[in-house]
Amino acid sequence: MPALPDDELDQPLPPLIEEALQWLVRLHAGDAADNDWLAYEQWCRSSPEHRSAALVAERLWQELGSVLRRPPRRIVPIVGALLALGLGLVLSWQGHERGWMADYRTAMGEHRHLELADGSQLELAPETRLDLDFDARRRTLRLYTGELYVRVASDPARPFLVEAADGSIRALGTGFDVRRDGSRVRLVVTEHAVRVSRGDERIDVQAGQSLEYGEHGLSAPVAVDIDSATAWRRHRLLFDGQPLGEVLDALSRYQPGLLLVRDERLRRLPVTGLFDTRDPDALLELLERSLPIRVRRLPWVTLIEPDDSRP
Repeated sequence: MPALPDDELDQPLPPLIEEALQWLVRLHAGDAADNDWLAYEQWCRSSPEHRSAALVAERLWQELGSVLRRPPRRIVPIVGALLALGLGLVLSWQGHERGWMADYRTAMGEHRHLELADGSQLELAPETRLDLDFDARRRTLRLYTGELYVRVASDPARPFLVEAADGSIRALGTGFDVRRDGSRVRLVVTEHAVRVSRGDERIDVQAGQSLEYGEHGLSAPVAVDIDSATAWRRHRLLFDGQPLGEVLDALSRYQPGLLLVRDERLRRLPVTGLFDTRDPDALLELLERSLPIRVRRLPWVTLIEPDDSRP
């Protein structure tokens, strides 16, 4: 194997990846307690960047296995260099795919309004990241994560596109809402129509309709209550029989710290109600009164546990 350049051998690990690997070393040392694993999970969920760093570190830990723990001395420099280079490439790819350096980003609980240079208006939900690419032929918005409402300014010479996951959404009118969670995308059209393209499929979605696409393909448009589907724009969360797990995932965009469910069966409990996103503590209190659960608040961690005294 040819020698690697000195500047590549000397490359340090990205700080978050190095920190995640340090966690893994401590946890797999043989004396880790339950509290150590809980602290690691809290660290992982403290930000999208931490989650991505942990994913990369855990994958490398698993794949390199014993080579990482006790490599022959003669290949230590090679493994170290490959690890640094591989981590750099993976981190760069992860950063691009997740929009870490996106043009526009919102923090937890942040609700933001934007007016673009062409006159179009955007409304961003919390924890949303997107890029803009406007030129003389088209206007393209790439949504990496989160949710936004778009009101498109008319410009027949330049179509307005929203790219989300592996699909493209083209405005045929003015108003629509797009939410992306990983590879899953949901579209709600509030005004006129929108054309969704995914592979060889093309579907026009009319005002008052919703459509989803993701791992299970492209769904047919269905009628939807627009006010309910876009309640987040009015600082509301509306649930109609959704499982508690989905409710807590939505709440995590407004509630600081980690929401941890100690019993996975609780995540299937149905929840119905209208909640104010500006008061997440009130939502937790209402859930505790309405469901057989107990909410325990710790520093930066909220535990959701079963309450066996209630049916």
